Amino acid sequence: MGYNTDINSKNFGNWEEDVVFEEVNISDEQAKINNILSEMHQPKDLSLKFINNPNTGDVGLKTGSNAVRESIKNLIQTGRYERPFQPTLGSNIQNLLFEPNDLITMQLLEDEIRTVIENWEKRARVMDVGIESIRDGFEYKVVITFSVVNETEPVTFTTFLQRTRG
Repeated sequence: MGYNTDINSKNFGNWEEDVVFEEVNISDEQAKINNILSEMHQPKDLSLKFINNPNTGDVGLKTGSNAVRESIKNLIQTGRYERPFQPTLGSNIQNLLFEPNDLITMQLLEDEIRTVIENWEKRARVMDVGIESIRDGFEYKVVITFSVVNETEPVTFTTFLQRTRG
């Protein structure tokens, strides 16, 4: 067994004996790699309640679907031109809350929610948005179902939108 160095041989540079490869179950190895990658690329954001981490004393982190859920909620509640140097961040949802309570307004709300998530939250894929008018049109119940990138389970959360003045 060894490397053939005879230049005049047809098998120059080849192994003289067959090399035996160990069989590896690719699906098991791929599953391990996928688990490691999903842990490395898990969404993380600061908790906006600024609760201290009891172990480190640092500001607490939200991870996974909780981080994406909070980000979506903040995007929905942010109006355009509200953030300095990011005039296109946000949506027109607050203005739509003062429109008449009808099917057109509910469809426009759904479209705005889908658009703001698709444009600004790349970690989520919207599956469904449900809008229901409650309290005689003064408030809307919004149910959003989305999937987080690198996670298999869909996430559903409910939030309420209501009219507020300045």
